[in-house]
Amino acid sequence: MLDAFFTRLAGTGTVLAHLPGQRGIPYLAPERLQKKRDARVRRIVRYAAATVPYYRQLFRQQGIDPRDIRGADDLDRLPLLEKAWVRADPEHFRSQSRSGRRAIPFETSGSTRSPLTAYHDPMSVAANLAFCEPEKEVVRRFFGRGRPVRQISIYYPGSSVLQIWDVYRRITFVPPPAEHLVLSVTDPLDKVVAALNAFRPDLLIGYGSYLESLFRMAHARQITLHPPKLVMYGADMMTEPGKRLIEEQFGIPVYSRYRAVESFQIGFTCEKGQGFHIRGDLCDMKLVGAQGQRVPAGEPGEIVISNFVNRGTVLLNYRLGDVGVMSGAPCGCGRTLPVLTGLLGRAEDALILADGRIVDPRLVWNVFKDRPEIVRYQLVQHEPARFALKLVTTDREAYDRIGSAVAADLRELLGSVRIDTSFCERLESSASGKFRPVVSHCSAGAPR
Repeated sequence: MLDAFFTRLAGTGTVLAHLPGQRGIPYLAPERLQKKRDARVRRIVRYAAATVPYYRQLFRQQGIDPRDIRGADDLDRLPLLEKAWVRADPEHFRSQSRSGRRAIPFETSGSTRSPLTAYHDPMSVAANLAFCEPEKEVVRRFFGRGRPVRQISIYYPGSSVLQIWDVYRRITFVPPPAEHLVLSVTDPLDKVVAALNAFRPDLLIGYGSYLESLFRMAHARQITLHPPKLVMYGADMMTEPGKRLIEEQFGIPVYSRYRAVESFQIGFTCEKGQGFHIRGDLCDMKLVGAQGQRVPAGEPGEIVISNFVNRGTVLLNYRLGDVGVMSGAPCGCGRTLPVLTGLLGRAEDALILADGRIVDPRLVWNVFKDRPEIVRYQLVQHEPARFALKLVTTDREAYDRIGSAVAADLRELLGSVRIDTSFCERLESSASGKFRPVVSHCSAGAPR
């Protein structure tokens, strides 16, 4: 009991220590921001070289002196870090320091059948409460100061967001929002609508694909839905047509934030809505082409990040797997943080069934996650009750053995639907570089 008290005391102290100046960081002069960034680069590189098995070996084999990495530009001397390497051996990238040993595991949703574990040390999780201030300031400016914001969040059971909230409760005394209702993507549509109309939130937060489907269905079926004053999404993409529908048909501004299990703070949108302001003081971002070379502003490239905060799993020059476009111009809001104008390839389609239910792709993943014979899958919705399931399995015998059972489990999730299954040698990624395990050709329960 006493240990828990002192843990929470230390966590609260960490939040308070990092809080001063956070609201001003997005407006720092570029040279001051660079100075902060490069100081963190030096600290994390030396920490990695001393305590993380992968970097100990890397620096020794390539003859790199960690002291020669003086800033973010010097990270180009390190090889690009593949997601598959971290997925295959997460302990190789976990610090052996006391912070690393005490680090808390968080797992990606694994919607491509390949979940990944990243460890975050407790004090970096606590510091994240302070690092959220710039994006919270955007919300405060919208609603005004001095009044509580009624909030509904819609997540899937076991979401990393819910895990983080639980850690906050265990390691700090910082109270949660006073008026906050949490719903699940597994909840029936009528329950979600009833909760929105009864709770009447100011702010609605959830996955981009889920929220887009919710508003598309409400619009198409003329469902009475209490309009929150602001919608904020993350974790996956909302399409531009979906965003316009919410903003134009419902009159609700839409903001977003960019986070990942590997790096809790990456970016957030502002009042101007011109892109994501990248937290360059906490996480360096660069875009690279097919051969790993940097691409200039205005051209699409794969997003590579380096997290300077986490002392659990250390990731430098890490290929996040997303595709984006960096801006060469500052945002009109006055913030000086780098701007990611386009984030491509994170869209995951939610399924809208004939009975009006919305099924999030993560629920589909639950059918596959404990079947090691399945290498990759893609579920395509052609009509509200007609699906095609493509399976890449370890061999044809495995497909013959489990194909029918997988389809039966999907029908248990989706209801009375037709599912045509097929064996595939391989499944290709889209032109954007991302593979979409769930694809819907339906909108608001009707073919399009």
